[in-house]
Amino acid sequence: MLHAAHILCLGSSMSAAGTQAAQLARRTGATLHVMPLPSGRAAGPTGSDPGSGAEAAVPAHVVETQPRSVTAVLQYVGDADIDLVVADTPLDRGPVPPLATDLTRALTRRLDRPVFIVERQDDPDAIQRLLVPTDLSVPALRAFRHAVALARLYDAAIDVLHVIESVPYVALTPTDRLSLGATTLSERRGRRRLRAFLQEGEAAGIQVQPHIMRGAAADQISRFANQGDVDLMVLSAHGSDAEEGPLGPVCTRVLGRVTRPLFLVRASGPSLLGPPDDAA
Repeated sequence: MLHAAHILCLGSSMSAAGTQAAQLARRTGATLHVMPLPSGRAAGPTGSDPGSGAEAAVPAHVVETQPRSVTAVLQYVGDADIDLVVADTPLDRGPVPPLATDLTRALTRRLDRPVFIVERQDDPDAIQRLLVPTDLSVPALRAFRHAVALARLYDAAIDVLHVIESVPYVALTPTDRLSLGATTLSERRGRRRLRAFLQEGEAAGIQVQPHIMRGAAADQISRFANQGDVDLMVLSAHGSDAEEGPLGPVCTRVLGRVTRPLFLVRASGPSLLGPPDDAA
């Protein structure tokens, strides 16, 4: 189950981000913070009645002053002990990847807590299928646990994608010959590891569909996300760049290409998972 005490919406309470943030605040019992952005920066009405918007639906602390910089937003996140930041994609540019705008690029690279970047949709419950790319690492497991919690929250199914990097052969050893069969040795190993990785989702009663692909990880993840029936991608960021934030090379390339809604989970720092999940 997701646990959040404070959720920050960057944009109007009647925007897609405001609707989604209000829904999450209601379901987690969190206080909703609304920080209106300057005109033209990922904010706008969705046709909802002002009296029935996010501010009326949940307890909310509204920040009246406009942030003059991304630094001000980041400072507020720390000062208010925000657990989750929800932001819109720009209204006037169509679907764009998270690294295409100054605000979402700064949020994904510099924040040390989860970020939810949404699209312009009126119904938060439209999220029915989640995509979780995984390299089967410990940080990726943390992202998968968040995806399981989100799937329970939205009554959604999960597609888990593991990409096996293609490696050129320099010699045909007996092991190499095994790898040239219809099902390669690396793929069989990957499927065994993936089955073990998915046990938590199965225990939670979530519909989980595993996928194994070959090639460059960023290419395959981007292709699957943009072409498939994906409503939300849950991605793990676990790089080591101290200046730009812990994204990692594969995550950076994916965030520059994929135009789906994104839930970015950090390898370390604050988590939205409750004590039972953390203890696991």
